[in-house]
Amino acid sequence: MRKYIVLCLTAALLISGCLNQTNESADTSTETEEYVLSTPDTYKNLESFIYAYQTSDSPNIRSELPTERIYWINDNNPWKTSLKDIQVREGYFSCHYDNGFVLFTHRLSDGKSGLETMIRNNPDAGSKEVQDGFEYYYSEEEEQRDYLWLQDQTNMLELTIPKNVELNLNELISFLEYQTLK
Repeated sequence: MRKYIVLCLTAALLISGCLNQTNESADTSTETEEYVLSTPDTYKNLESFIYAYQTSDSPNIRSELPTERIYWINDNNPWKTSLKDIQVREGYFSCHYDNGFVLFTHRLSDGKSGLETMIRNNPDAGSKEVQDGFEYYYSEEEEQRDYLWLQDQTNMLELTIPKNVELNLNELISFLEYQTLK
């Protein structure tokens, strides 16, 4: 019985000692939470991207969309640009080229609504242009030009190019290729 009483007292002392370890000083922490976009997944070529898309469980790759497409500029283009890498985030695929071109395929279930929302929410982001019946939005900054348009009536594409490059967007369209995913 004496061993039982000693065991109970020891346990009670340990428990009471642990409970009184709280710090009563005020919390003076100045920490703030920062929300950061995920790091993009980067692939050196289309084949490695397709393989990752089919096998990866990365949140950047995985999609809830029934089908997706990735668009790129083929190698036989007059700008002599070639694909440097493909970056993937939850909201887009971006193909980066050796001459500074970046072609974004926005990952949306309805590209038309996405484009309308983007233009409506950013009225100064671009002016509407029509060239040979092809409609797109255009904006220019200090170092680059930006084009937004619907491809195949459902996919919202965006092209960023260096300001010193001459480009007819209609001509570029003929050098686009795509791969359906899923």
